[in-house]
Amino acid sequence: MPGIDFNRLRAEIPMEQVLRQLGFQPVRCHGDQLHGPCPVHGSTSRQSRIFSVNLRSGRYYCHQCHSHGNQLELWAAVRKLPFYSAMLDLCQALGHNVPWITRTDNTESEKRHR
Repeated sequence: MPGIDFNRLRAEIPMEQVLRQLGFQPVRCHGDQLHGPCPVHGSTSRQSRIFSVNLRSGRYYCHQCHSHGNQLELWAAVRKLPFYSAMLDLCQALGHNVPWITRTDNTESEKRHR
């Protein structure tokens, strides 16, 4: 299975884009901090503020289900997919090219270093 450059993906896809794709509607905004219903466990109250997102750090936390992480982990948690599959799903949903890790053949690499 080819590798995905998760660091590059995290740098190229901001938290705001993932939240928009998930249909997240914040109830309260204070600077870079958003609060609203949790998309991970599916809060039913539109006025819920148990889910907190810091856009500057790109991190989220739910005070009820205790799910937390970055935008890629959020997508995986909401979609209930293994991380690798979730990243393929996210890229497809956003029309984003998957940042594959390309490995060079050792013999080619050795030739260049001589």
